[in-house]
Amino acid sequence: MPVKPLNALTLKSLCERIDFARNGEIHSLIPLSATSIEIRFSVQDKARGFDWIDVAFVIEGVSDAKLVSDNVLRVLSMDEGITVELDNAKAALAIGDYKGRIEDAPLYIMGATIGYEEREFGES
Repeated sequence: MPVKPLNALTLKSLCERIDFARNGEIHSLIPLSATSIEIRFSVQDKARGFDWIDVAFVIEGVSDAKLVSDNVLRVLSMDEGITVELDNAKAALAIGDYKGRIEDAPLYIMGATIGYEEREFGES
């Protein structure tokens, strides 16, 4: 399944459907190129009776990021879920509840666009 671009309406719908990834798990963080990063989460999907799925977000045109090592990635708390912001100037994703202050998050990625792809739970 190809990456689907997100706009404000589809972003809101997706985030509500996966409850902003609260209490999910960070599956992986993969630099795809110098300006493209994929971050993948395992989350519960309200639309599927709360079955677990994986959702990969791809941020293109990365202009700023605060990343962590794999050891730290595995222990980051997902209690507050994720913050995803999208406007004409930027697309940003952060771990935790950091609306309006993405740069304060322990992990964040800012870029030009953001898209997502749904995958089977635990799929490689």
